[in-house]
Amino acid sequence: MLILLGLMISSAAAHSLYAEFPQDTGPDSQTEFWIAYGHGGSADSQIESLPLARLISPDGSESELFFEPYQDGLKGSVAFDDPGCYILDLQMDTTLFDPASFGAAGKKSLVEKYGRVLMPYQSGEGYDWSSGKGLEIVPEADPYQLKSGEDFRARVLYDGKPVPGSYSAIITRSPEDVLVVQHAQESEISGESEDGIISFATGRAGLWVLAFEATIDESGTWTAVKDDPSENYKKGDQIEYEEVAPTAYLTFWVND
Repeated sequence: MLILLGLMISSAAAHSLYAEFPQDTGPDSQTEFWIAYGHGGSADSQIESLPLARLISPDGSESELFFEPYQDGLKGSVAFDDPGCYILDLQMDTTLFDPASFGAAGKKSLVEKYGRVLMPYQSGEGYDWSSGKGLEIVPEADPYQLKSGEDFRARVLYDGKPVPGSYSAIITRSPEDVLVVQHAQESEISGESEDGIISFATGRAGLWVLAFEATIDESGTWTAVKDDPSENYKKGDQIEYEEVAPTAYLTFWVND
């Protein structure tokens, strides 16, 4: 049973909340994107809606994103008005993981998943925007025309404060043909951070998805917003949790 539980946790952790979009935004200042929750190149779990989905413009202003269902994910478009880095700021529904449901011992964890997508248009201005809420990967390297072999740096914050955790990154698309599904199997990089600082060399060009997992020593009571698909709880149930297990994802292009 413990082996089965470990496999289930590993499988869930391998999923990413990410977006696919063209490498070049182009002069028409309009770019389509597709948001999915999967292993890269496909949606392994259907996303019907997101409780948080907004566009952050280079000047820090925000606007609502509008979607339509597409291939178990959500498709939309962004209109670029001024040069700078436009950011998709996303969050999935919070859930609760209780090891006791699988006959195992362990703490009840509040599971949070956050996503950011960097879409620079003619400039990287505004790439280091921070909300100061939840788990977020805040770049310290300008993503505009970031090239393979160059260093990518970021800091990870939880409610505005540095947090330790583990990170990994995959490449979901190659620059040669963004219509070819990569089905990434192995991480390009992985490591641990004691202070929330991440720094690594980008070895290959492509659409990168960086993930950071943390554990927050925080307890409380959570009210379920939806029925659990596994029927462990129902909408409106109030459940005590013993820790918070957030994961943040950051999608960005690395050029040749």
